[in-house]
Amino acid sequence: MSDSNTSPGPLDRADARWDSLAAASAQPVIVLERVARAAGRTNWFACRTAAEYDGIAPGFLPGSKVSVYFDGRLSFHRYDDSVRAEILRIARRDHDCVVAVLGAAHPRLEVEFIAGAGELDEFEQTLGDLSEVCFGAYPGDENDGTNALTWTVPDPDGVVRAHPH
Repeated sequence: MSDSNTSPGPLDRADARWDSLAAASAQPVIVLERVARAAGRTNWFACRTAAEYDGIAPGFLPGSKVSVYFDGRLSFHRYDDSVRAEILRIARRDHDCVVAVLGAAHPRLEVEFIAGAGELDEFEQTLGDLSEVCFGAYPGDENDGTNALTWTVPDPDGVVRAHPH
């Protein structure tokens, strides 16, 4: 673990793990920052390259828990009736589904938590000409599996402490 809060964490551009894990999926790498002491606030990103990740990593806030998903558990698909049905299936099973589009400040994602058909209808109205959405179940931070990494950003004094997220 690094001693600086501006560190990208256990992955950086020179890290061979990025290339090997990212190569296993045609999907962008999804990055989730669970901001510490922020009443559940999250920041989401879709990085297609290690350089994009390097661009966002210095902005991770001290105490935040950062997860990087290389396995497509949240993935981009052309929005159609089958995607709509899958979003609603996940929402029924898990009480909501993460649904996102690329934001104006690439690689930031604009995320909604869809709990049912009415909310999805409203979300569809915002899509306009966008045809791709990223969606999936909200990922837990304690069960990364083999193709994801989670770590806590050190506080400004370089110490990693547990914080409410």
